[in-house]
This record gives sequence, structure tokens and C-alpha cells, in this order.
Amino acid sequence: MRHKGPRVAVVGAYGNGKTTLTTRLAQTTPLPRTHGTAMRDPLGGSGTSLEDCTEAELLQLTVRRFTERRVGEALLPQGFLSDGSVLHEWVYAKVRLALGRFPAENARLPAVRRAGVAAAFEEVADQIGHLAMAHAQESYDLVVHVPAEGPLADSPRPVGETFRAISDQLLLEALGRADVPVHIVTGSLQERVEACHRLIAACVSSAGSLP
Repeated sequence: MRHKGPRVAVVGAYGNGKTTLTTRLAQTTPLPRTHGTAMRDPLGGSGTSLEDCTEAELLQLTVRRFTERRVGEALLPQGFLSDGSVLHEWVYAKVRLALGRFPAENARLPAVRRAGVAAAFEEVADQIGHLAMAHAQESYDLVVHVPAEGPLADSPRPVGETFRAISDQLLLEALGRADVPVHIVTGSLQERVEACHRLIAACVSSAGSLP
């Protein structure tokens, strides 16, 4: 199916400003904004928070959010602005399963999986990651990365700064493996918006269509 407008994913780790940027872009471009539901209450009414969910519940939430994003994007064939991407929930699950929410400053993703049940959870997460990378390769015309340019403002913080940095690195590495070009936008909100306007215009011009 031919898409009339660009399918844009704005990516970056938690707290990097994706929601602020996509909200402003939705006000200043013809593209509608799409996003998954907040990563809370993974059991759909149980009251379990993201911070307290088990490894199994975390994987359930990852699959649910992946499905929500795919459906939300499919309902917008005229083009869209995705707050995040289908990779985001996998990235969160991958880092949390391996390192927890508050890894040490010098922590790195382990090259070898843990043993037993933990290894099985990580293998399931990786398989979800393969699906997410394939979808990103097929479904986004433009990927914009918003890097961290300041500390997390949340208090209490749901994740640590190291978690945030490792998540960003894993996200970019995954997009690289999927051969998806990534455009980095920095600076103030207005500077980011203007950079995105230029990228979207170039994407539209390249496709020979208007959103």
C-alpha cells in the first residue's frame, strides 16, 4: 500500500523529550501523533505498577505494547508521528532483565545470558526484539533520535541515568542492525522542531508526495 505521508518515529531513551517534541510537531505539521499507553498496570487492572511487575509480567507488557503500536500505526496510512517506536518496550525489557532499573554506573549489558529461567526470559525478549527490528525496517520512512541533553527531572526516578544511557545505546545499535538511518536532533525544543520540519520536508520531497 502506498503511504501518502511520511511515517516518522521519534526515538530516544526515557526522559529525552520524545513526547514534548511529537506533541509540538503534531501541532505544526499535518501528521497525527500516535503512541502506546503508559507503561503502567501490566496486568490490566491488577494495580501492579511497572516498577513492581515480575519478569513474566514485563514480557507480557512488552508484547501488548508492541501490538498496540503496530495497530496504532496501521490505522494511520496517511502518515504519522510515533512517540517512540516498536523497539522501545523491547529495549526497556532487555535492559531491565539484564541489569535492573538502577544499574551501577559502570554496568554494561552482559555478553552471556544468565542461567536457568532468567536465560529463558532474556531469550524471549530477544525474539521480540527481532520482530521489532524487522517492523522498524519496513514501516518507518524517517527515524529521528532525541538524545539526552540533561538529567532526568522525575522524582522519584523510575530508572537511573545509567539505565537511560544503556537504553539509548541499545536502541541505536538495534536500528543500525536493522539498517534504519537515524537523524539526530539536538538543542532547544524550537531547534528540534525546526530540524524535524526540515527532515520531514526532505522525506516528502524524496517520496514525491505530500502528507
